[in-house]
Amino acid sequence: MDTQAVPPVKEHYEPVDQEVWQHLYHQQADLVPSAAPSVYLEGLALLGLPAEHVPDLEQVNKRMSAISGWTFVAVNGLVKGPEFFDMLWNRRFPVTSRMRTPEEMRFSQLPDLFHDLFGHGPYLAHTRTARLYQEFGRIGVRCVARPDDFALLQSILWSTLETGLIRTPDGLRALGGAILSSADEIRQCLGPASPVEPFDPEVVRFATYDILRLQNRYFVVENLEEIESALADLDTPATDGDHP
Repeated sequence: MDTQAVPPVKEHYEPVDQEVWQHLYHQQADLVPSAAPSVYLEGLALLGLPAEHVPDLEQVNKRMSAISGWTFVAVNGLVKGPEFFDMLWNRRFPVTSRMRTPEEMRFSQLPDLFHDLFGHGPYLAHTRTARLYQEFGRIGVRCVARPDDFALLQSILWSTLETGLIRTPDGLRALGGAILSSADEIRQCLGPASPVEPFDPEVVRFATYDILRLQNRYFVVENLEEIESALADLDTPATDGDHP
């Protein structure tokens, strides 16, 4: 597959977009210290996103290249399926170019630039989690011809790095990028009435979810190794025609 098949786009950001970014950054920066795991917070410091304006992706990528070798690619809309995993395998992360509207400050129904950069970017700046994202890409490229396994892989990704929780010595923390970029999702998933259950690939396989709403259930991993173990189970021995 041609890893350059998803072309980058160039977005012009209006003053309202700058104001939205500034508000979102300060809103989430107040929440994540007590809501995110240490690996995310360490990555956020390494990433060095500006607080007062929409980041210049070229400048962010220069920093990322030196830190972890990853590149953010601005795209018009969602990148789905095999193309998404191929990009991860090649250390290219698609970021939606649009900025959410002022009405979506607390929760955005669709991914936007802030969700992708603030929610996922810190993990790609940290060596430990950057490897995990690339492993998702490698397994995705390998099992694309196995529909059941590919569907399970997407469910594992959604229930961990998008909307998952992780247990830490300080208690439950929000792991998923969709949570960490949303004030309402942070408050819901870590609240006393949060619908939380242990991560189990066989349960996740049949779980339903809606990307347009706050989640109605959250899966908790004990550590990142639990995710890696689930991926390893999908990494069947190579056969003729398999990808790396």
